Amino acid sequence: MPSSEYLVLSALLLILGITIGSRLSPKSHLAKKSLTAELNESRDSTEPEILDKFQIMKKFNNDTWERKAYNAFAAKLGDKEKIFPCIYASKGYRDNDLLYLFLPSEDITERRNVLTAARAILAYVPNSHKYGLNTSLVFLTPNSDKKRNVEDYHKLFWTFLKSLRQLDPKPWPPNISEETMTNRWCFCFDGKPAFLAVLTPAHEKRKSRHLPNFCFVYQPRWVFELLLTTDAKREAALKNVRALIDKYDYPLVHSPDISNFGDEGCTEAKEYFIYDENRPAVSPWPTLLAP
Repeated sequence: MPSSEYLVLSALLLILGITIGSRLSPKSHLAKKSLTAELNESRDSTEPEILDKFQIMKKFNNDTWERKAYNAFAAKLGDKEKIFPCIYASKGYRDNDLLYLFLPSEDITERRNVLTAARAILAYVPNSHKYGLNTSLVFLTPNSDKKRNVEDYHKLFWTFLKSLRQLDPKPWPPNISEETMTNRWCFCFDGKPAFLAVLTPAHEKRKSRHLPNFCFVYQPRWVFELLLTTDAKREAALKNVRALIDKYDYPLVHSPDISNFGDEGCTEAKEYFIYDENRPAVSPWPTLLAP
């Protein structure tokens, strides 16, 4: 029969083993594996329907929410008198460089929306160079019966972005900071950096960020890298965009958070979603992997 000391030692080792096992059991790894499996499973279903403007006009009648949402977006970017501040987006619209995806609900944090967006980005970005120099993927949603203010949309957007990041099948690029408040951070997915811009029905003063339907635009970073190849070009483009915003949003002036990537004291985390007044719209999380 084992001695009492042996039994005590065995019990301690068992407890210690369970404790160590629980610490070493890669919960985060298992969670990541589960998320990846969920994404892969969703990719085995019907692929997201990414359309250009001609396909939209052919597919949807004028009385559908999809056509109304697209028409409002197209009217904004195609207006020749009231020039939309992002001239690259306007040119992308005119040249049919933009692609569109319609999500099934305004609550983009719903799992079906996050999975659809992830699959769409995975399908779009690897082929994005062939769509044109000013390409972006435009996400549009139907209106909701729920009345939301700008703060509500800000929370929806960042919660969605955090959920999207956690579905990322690839590691975060080592040359991009994961800290959202640094000047070297930008959103990345599938190992590729991107720029996003959000428009909402709740924006009233900042007309450049208003659209009747909740919308966000996903632009691969390579677009900027090809268009803005020197510091002089980047500074000129920034000055031009700020001036156009001042004119478009008058009497509201441009947000000081509109800046170039890497500028000291700035972060793209304040630029994707801009409030209706000039105050910083910061990310709720220090990193998108934060609990």
